[in-house]
Amino acid sequence: MAELDRRIHPIRDDLAATQLADRIDAPNYAEATPARLIVGHTPLRNAPSGKAPLDSELLFGERVDIYESKGGWAWVQNQTDQYVGFVDSAALVTTENDADATPSHRVSALRTYLYPEPDLKTPPLDLLSLSSEVTVLDERNGFGDSGHGWIWGGHVSPVDQFETNIVAVACAFLGTPYLWGGRTSVGLDCSAFVQLALASCGIQVPRDTDMQENALSKLDDWSGEAEMLEPGDLIFWKGHVAIWIGQNRLIHANATHMAVTVGPLQDIVNHIEQATGEPVSSVRRPNFSQRTS
Repeated sequence: MAELDRRIHPIRDDLAATQLADRIDAPNYAEATPARLIVGHTPLRNAPSGKAPLDSELLFGERVDIYESKGGWAWVQNQTDQYVGFVDSAALVTTENDADATPSHRVSALRTYLYPEPDLKTPPLDLLSLSSEVTVLDERNGFGDSGHGWIWGGHVSPVDQFETNIVAVACAFLGTPYLWGGRTSVGLDCSAFVQLALASCGIQVPRDTDMQENALSKLDDWSGEAEMLEPGDLIFWKGHVAIWIGQNRLIHANATHMAVTVGPLQDIVNHIEQATGEPVSSVRRPNFSQRTS
C-alpha cells in the first residue's frame, strides 16, 4: 500500500484519524470534532508553536475537523482542501450544536472589514479575505450580520454565485505580497494564488502545486507555443505555477519580485529554467463543468 500523504491525511507518529485505522497502524486514533474558523484568517503550522513554519492558512468560516486539542493548539484537517496542521484553538468554535454553521454567502471582494455594528464609522473587528464564507443572519444599512460582526453587503455574494473570468480575478491580485504558506489577499504563495482564483470561479483545487497539477486536465499536445493556450490555462513547473492571461503574458505569485506580477511567457520560462534547471512540466486547463454546486 502506498504511503499516505501527511499533508492531506491526519497522520502523526503518535496519532491518526479513526477513519484511517484500516489503512495504517498508529498507537492511538482520534474521532473528528467539527469546527469552523471565527477569525479573519489564521496560520496552519506543521507543529504546535508560533515559531513553526507556515504551511498554509485557514480563512474565516472554513470548516475543519479537530483531532486533538492540547496546550492551546488544535490539530486539524481543513475540509476545503484537506490540508492538515496545527492552529490556535481560540480561533475555532465547534459546530456540533451550531445553528448558524451553514454558510449563505462568501466574500467576493479581495478583502473586506468586519464591523461590530452596521456602521462604517465603527472601528473594524477583523479583516476577511476573498473566498471566506459567512452566514448572513440579518441585514441592516447595507450590511449583513455574520453573527461575529457586520460585513458590507456589496463585498459578498451568495455561496452558489461564482465569477466566470479566471483572468479577471487573478489580475485583481496584482501587487499582492508574496508570502510562503500565505493564502489571503494580504499575502500568498503561487499555489494559493491559483487556488483562490479558481475557487472564486467555483472550481476547487488542492493546496499545493504538485497536487493541483495532478488534479487538473492536461493539455497533452502543447508544444510550447503561446498560440495553443487559452486565458486561464495553468502552466506548471516543479514547485511553481502561473496563470496564462493572453497576449504573451503570465501572472503568478513569485519570490523573484516577492509579489504577484505579470511577465512575458518566454522570459518567465527561461528565468525559471535558468534558476532551477526545471522546464515547464505541463499545462493544465481548468474545467468549468467541475464547478462546486
